[in-house]
Amino acid sequence: MPSGNLPPHFSLQARVYRATSYDVPLRVAANRRSGRWNIAGAGTVQYLCLDAEAPYAEKIRHEDLRSEAEAGTYTVALWELEVNEGLVVDYGTFEKAEAAGFPAEALVDDDHERCQKEARRLASLGARGVLSPSAALPGSTNLTLFGQRVEVRWGARPGVASAVPAQRLSVGHAPPGLVERVRFFGAEHPLLAEHVAAKAKRKRG
Repeated sequence: MPSGNLPPHFSLQARVYRATSYDVPLRVAANRRSGRWNIAGAGTVQYLCLDAEAPYAEKIRHEDLRSEAEAGTYTVALWELEVNEGLVVDYGTFEKAEAAGFPAEALVDDDHERCQKEARRLASLGARGVLSPSAALPGSTNLTLFGQRVEVRWGARPGVASAVPAQRLSVGHAPPGLVERVRFFGAEHPLLAEHVAAKAKRKRG
């Protein structure tokens, strides 16, 4: 597929993480719920994180679990996956997204419309996924993959691009102390606020 009009992108080979409340780490069917980079029923995306805390934070934020006691009642499986993807668009920081012409605030906005529209555009240009700042855990980075993926045995050498080695690391609750670091819906994103303040300072200077 064409890649010439894509924003800055690269090939990504990394171990990434995902938390699920069901027995598989990846999706083949279309997503039933809308998310930041997808509309329900309109294709398939995989939501992953570059560190093992962010998947718990995403679940805590989505379920609005605002205390340690509440988070302690919610059990998920934590998965580790080994991705090897070409054409991953790098919106991994607010600065990178803005340099590519995409508004920084959209990456963590509670309204997902701009990211959903951008996901359709990127996928149509051949992108396999996009890196973006975590809205739930400031300082972490998410990886969203476009399209179907299937789990294969950990350590296997995938024969097709849609196959991803995966292993379940644990089943349990979020790490103690994580809840107080989660950014919930309606709250300011501190790193976005720093980015906006730094831009304003540069303009004044």
